Amino acid sequence: MNKILIISGIILLGIAAYGKNELDDVPAKLPVPVVGVARVTEVDDMNSRRYTGQVVSQALVNITPRISGEILEMGFKEGAAVKTGQILYRLDPTQYEATVKNVEAKIAEWKAKIEYAKSNYNRQFSLFEKDAVSRDTMESSKSELKAYEAGLLASEADLITARDNLKNTTITAPIAGVAGVTAYTVGNYITPNSGVLLTIIQVQPIRVRFSISTADYQTMFDSPMDMQANGLVTVKLSSGITYPVEGKIEFLNNQANSKTDAIQVFATFPNSDFKLIVGSTVSVTLSRKSGKRTAAVRPSALLHDSNGVYVYVLKTDNTVEKRIVTEGNATASLQMIESGLKPGETVIVKGTNKVTPGSKAEPIFEE
Repeated sequence: MNKILIISGIILLGIAAYGKNELDDVPAKLPVPVVGVARVTEVDDMNSRRYTGQVVSQALVNITPRISGEILEMGFKEGAAVKTGQILYRLDPTQYEATVKNVEAKIAEWKAKIEYAKSNYNRQFSLFEKDAVSRDTMESSKSELKAYEAGLLASEADLITARDNLKNTTITAPIAGVAGVTAYTVGNYITPNSGVLLTIIQVQPIRVRFSISTADYQTMFDSPMDMQANGLVTVKLSSGITYPVEGKIEFLNNQANSKTDAIQVFATFPNSDFKLIVGSTVSVTLSRKSGKRTAAVRPSALLHDSNGVYVYVLKTDNTVEKRIVTEGNATASLQMIESGLKPGETVIVKGTNKVTPGSKAEPIFEE
């Protein structure tokens, strides 16, 4: 019995060893790598240059007080948007209302005096013509009338000033924009010497300012009007995100910098989401249409070796092909290809390190 068990164990061990060796000889099948792909597009060929720019406001207003008074009310929130005509500060109007009434009363008094003086002058003139009074008496009544009329004019001027001071007890926003930090809050007494109360910056629309060399300007454009009509501007934020809306060339500065031989360019952008922050630095791409169409790919598709620039093209059977290409112009999001690719072909834009020429890949189209 023991001999039978021992023999059976030896046989089983031999079968196990034989089976293990057979499995080891079978090569493992590697999974097909998944890669991100995109179509080769056809776009207008662009002559592009890249620059560093700064976001600037079209308008900035420092709010200062024109009169003295205690702040009774504030009609805005710091850092919030304000509209043109929106109340910013309301000052105590009591003394200015009193001044207006006092001047109005003075005007009424002058008018009463003028009415009497006119009657008196007419009476004295009539008597003078009849030789009933002297010339001096008649001219004295005329002088009194003129003095009252002058007093009326002075009071009317005082009324304009008084009403203007009363109006300035309410300080409103002269432009639409974003309010900064207030220098004074409710309860403070301010005067014209108090300085800036608040700064409002216009942020919609907004400008991006950048400088280009005169050589670039003369190479790309024929004139400022040509630049405004045919120049395209895109910007990339400091986060690396490309701003989704193109800018419009607004104007060029009227002179170049004599030290750098560069001229400032101002482009206007809509800024409804306030992503373009005044004072921030952006990467600017200035382009001009060349008048022809060309193939274009995402920059991430381009690879380099000792032979030059190439891309991985994915054929219809998902086989990877290495393709030498010639680079052309570029924009912030596209690299134009002068030769080597046709619109509609599929190239690998993500996961190029996972494949080799002739291998297979599973494509996932990138949006």
